[in-house]
Amino acid sequence: MLTFFDYEIPVLKALVKLGGSVKTMDVYSVVEEIMLPKLKNHPEEYGHYKIQTDIIWKNKTQWAREYLKRKGQLDGSVRGVWTITDAGRERLRLFKKTGRDPDEGRATIEGIDSAVAETEESPEKVFKRLDSFHETGAILNVRGIVYEPINEQGVVLLFAAIASESGFLIEGIRSKFPDAQLRRKTNHGTYVQCMAEFEFKSSNYQLHKHPLKGCNLIICWQHDWKDCPIEVLELKKFVEKLR
Repeated sequence: MLTFFDYEIPVLKALVKLGGSVKTMDVYSVVEEIMLPKLKNHPEEYGHYKIQTDIIWKNKTQWAREYLKRKGQLDGSVRGVWTITDAGRERLRLFKKTGRDPDEGRATIEGIDSAVAETEESPEKVFKRLDSFHETGAILNVRGIVYEPINEQGVVLLFAAIASESGFLIEGIRSKFPDAQLRRKTNHGTYVQCMAEFEFKSSNYQLHKHPLKGCNLIICWQHDWKDCPIEVLELKKFVEKLR
């Protein structure tokens, strides 16, 4: 089953193909063309939800557009016009370079369920309601990440987006200590295992009473633990190199 998340990259590709800024009515045919290989295997996308009149794939395209707006990757400030932003282009660049979507897993962290697309409400109304209680940090705009982290989940999201540039490969992120099993690039070009714990502030490691053994690295947004006995990667400083 396809979700509206599957339409995000095609929408961004369509906007680039059409010159970066285009009227709404002109986007759909290009999105359909890009999605055609998948649509052939999902004929149900040409049906209709019982509670909506739009064809399902068009409805999901609208939801993708609204979610892209929410993430700052698409500008819809001009009524009836869709415009890709620098953040959207950066996401596409990383997707083309790595073959992986840098936003993969982001919706889960943000608590966005693809099932919302099947409601009677418009995407604009639903996301507006979500935004009304969605607290964010300051503008970051690095590698498709719009806002600075305000919690541990945000740190995980940001690190996933910049892992390769910081010399890491992610083997797995889990729910037990330590949070992440990574591979770290050495000066010789080889990789060694690195077990890491995510924290918003490095001092939270103490607050959460984690043991000093079993963790090679604390990955945080703010490093505030003086004389920390464990190596710390402070993302707040690292992302300055990427601007």
